[in-house]
Amino acid sequence: MMKWLTGTLISFTVATMTRSQRFTSLFTLLLVLLVTQLAVAKAPVSPPEGFTPLFNGKDLTGWKGLVGNPKTRAAMTPDELAAAQQEADELMRAHWNVVDGVLVFDGEGKSLCTEKDYGDFELYVDWKILEGGDSGIYLRGSPQVQIWDTEFEDYFRHGAENGSGAFWNNRNHPRFPLVKADNPVGEWNTFFIRMVGERATIKLNGQLVVDNVVLENFWERDKPIYRTGQIELQNHGNTLYFRNIYIREIPTDEANSILASQETEQYQPTFNGRNFEGWTGDVDSYEIVKESIVCKPGNGGTLFTKEEYADFTARMEFKLPPGGNNGLAVRYPGEGRAHLTGMELQVLDSEHEKYAKLDPRQYHGSVYGLIPAHRGYLRPTGEWNFQEVTLRGSEVKIELNGFTILDADLSQVTESKDGEVPAGMKRKSGHFGFAGHNDPVAFRNVSIRKLPPPPAVPGSRDVAISPTEAPIKLFNGKNLEGFYTWIRDSQYADPKKIFTVKDGMIHISGDGYGGLITRNSYRDYHMIVEFKWGEKTWGNRVDRARDSGVLLHCWGPDGGYSNTWMASIEAQIIEGGVGDILVLSGIHPETGQIFPTSLTAEITKDRDGEKVWKRGGERITISSGRINWFGRDPDWADQINFRGKDDVESPFGEWTRLEVIADGGHLLYKVNGVVVNEAFEAKPDFGKLLLQTEQAEMFVRRFELWPLGKAPTSD
Repeated sequence: MMKWLTGTLISFTVATMTRSQRFTSLFTLLLVLLVTQLAVAKAPVSPPEGFTPLFNGKDLTGWKGLVGNPKTRAAMTPDELAAAQQEADELMRAHWNVVDGVLVFDGEGKSLCTEKDYGDFELYVDWKILEGGDSGIYLRGSPQVQIWDTEFEDYFRHGAENGSGAFWNNRNHPRFPLVKADNPVGEWNTFFIRMVGERATIKLNGQLVVDNVVLENFWERDKPIYRTGQIELQNHGNTLYFRNIYIREIPTDEANSILASQETEQYQPTFNGRNFEGWTGDVDSYEIVKESIVCKPGNGGTLFTKEEYADFTARMEFKLPPGGNNGLAVRYPGEGRAHLTGMELQVLDSEHEKYAKLDPRQYHGSVYGLIPAHRGYLRPTGEWNFQEVTLRGSEVKIELNGFTILDADLSQVTESKDGEVPAGMKRKSGHFGFAGHNDPVAFRNVSIRKLPPPPAVPGSRDVAISPTEAPIKLFNGKNLEGFYTWIRDSQYADPKKIFTVKDGMIHISGDGYGGLITRNSYRDYHMIVEFKWGEKTWGNRVDRARDSGVLLHCWGPDGGYSNTWMASIEAQIIEGGVGDILVLSGIHPETGQIFPTSLTAEITKDRDGEKVWKRGGERITISSGRINWFGRDPDWADQINFRGKDDVESPFGEWTRLEVIADGGHLLYKVNGVVVNEAFEAKPDFGKLLLQTEQAEMFVRRFELWPLGKAPTSD
């Protein structure tokens, strides 16, 4: 195109100008064209420090054509693979080219692959697509970090409006990005991808879109993603552009540090690196070498912690000598053989020839004799491996070097390799340690995190009160009988008198965060609350939208959500957002036990990707987050006196009527008689009620529960 345009313009110039004019104008024209060419063919960016180019900007050196997939390639003989690769390379060269330092795909043929396989790495890559474009980047040969035209309506049914960058083929882990960060179609985008083990973190144009998410094995769903594999630029039948592709392989020690950095503050070291303080058992069979616990050659026995653990996650690094054998003793009673009286998780050089004929339940990571682990994820002998072991009730999970090699339920095991299931497998707690087998296997950086109890389960809803014949007036118009307060800064005391009764109304001064809570639990009711805003706002919300709410189905500890409210479902009261639904799951501040709350709603999404109630829309279930009422202004701003163009709440200073019909798990919200929101399958479907304070003055003149079907439509 540029050559044609140049020739046409020059011909026109020559035909219509004098000799001197021709010379001057041709010179100017050529200069403009030169500058334009330079702008189009931008000079390549230098690799970041420590990175090497995967693409040299000149040709296809280091790249090959696509042959099958990791599973089918593994099934080929060397000769079959070589022949298939030769054919694939010929196809690649026909459709992938380098133009002005850019990799260009013409939309036909197959994907482009690195000749080399990679394990843990960091990757930079620039990419560009055209209208309707669709592509992706395979990591270790498995799909895919998604790339697509996020404004192309045909792709909306697949979720393209959520943006590029996430793992579109995931089933059990997040599929879509945290934010939409794409530049407009036709402009360059930049990925940063860090992959360690089976997890990846991704930034698109500098914004975090994937935060340490598992990339599932698309080809073999029952296995973790492969330990190593090629990187592929995916073909989806569109013209594609890639440039500035740089990679850095992450060394073992750095990978281990990255794995150990997740939630590190929740783990307590159990080995101090100097002595066996806190440990007991066969201490004489072990020694400390360079801050590591090492089983003495020719010695065995079990070294274990003095402390016992029930549900926990343990982390450690270990190093195997060739043929090395050891084990992790868990829930160990302190006597006997670990795999019989407690449980033993195998630590073994599984690929050594002398172990070629073992039972699958004896290889590394297996619950010894009971449950086999996936193989092939150990590092070479002499290198440090990172392992994480989680026991919660009967469930056991083992991650090796960032790969989940075992995830099973012990209660489903009916036999061992030797016959009956040992009695020790049923233990609920015990010591943690190392079961030596004569080899100098080394352990270091050992830490344990005690896990909270399983999520709480609501009790019987029969204990909750339901209005039947007459309304229950929660507020009697005189005092706060039947309520108590929980304030973030003062707990059960209300020294600032945030909640008082004045002129037959509940006066909420707003000077703090917390709530006025019913002493009883309620179910199956038609709630009516009438409120209006006061003038005063406080603290960091002095110039923000006036904010409050009624929390429904409250349960668990006071302050269980953000040390302020209870686990609950909120009927939001905020300027411009009266009638939003918020789901607040809680946590016990001392034990860490979760108090889950959830509901199902029918939604669409607004211009900014926020969930909005739409009857008959997409049905989703959430345990946190917000469902906007149907008319919430997409230009809503957190500023005082905000009012949206479609708001149905009353103007400032006037009374607004908020109603919630709670019929089992079905919730229907009304504002001034208009149905604004709805949810189903609320869990729990009963509980206390909480009237919030969120730094805005508010008055409530009516707070009552009517029998279903008997509430007045207006008064």
